[in-house]
Amino acid sequence: MKPTGIMMVTVQVANLKVAIDWYRDVLGLAVLYLEPNEFCMLAPPGDPGSPAPALALATDHPDRITARPGSGWAPTLVVADFDATVAELRRRGVPFDAEEEGADEGYRLVRVLDPEGNPIGITA
Repeated sequence: MKPTGIMMVTVQVANLKVAIDWYRDVLGLAVLYLEPNEFCMLAPPGDPGSPAPALALATDHPDRITARPGSGWAPTLVVADFDATVAELRRRGVPFDAEEEGADEGYRLVRVLDPEGNPIGITA
């Protein structure tokens, strides 16, 4: 596997509006994309076509929100060949925490687990 970049880091949050307001108003991040009540992608202000990694806030996986603060982060790595990478990770016995998602929304994403059980997203 040879990642070509970091697409985003996702934080599962319990209150999306409060989180968006804080990251936008306190940290100065710009909202790039908003799916009300479910998902928001933010990045430093500037060129929206910039390849800079984004910060995503999500409520779509409430089961991933734990009572321990700081444990809801999941980086997402970009790869050139999604299918080949997924096949290689499966061949190597890397555990997946869910099936592929997003195809119906225009993206493809899987999450694998690192040795400590932390989820890492893989996308193309």
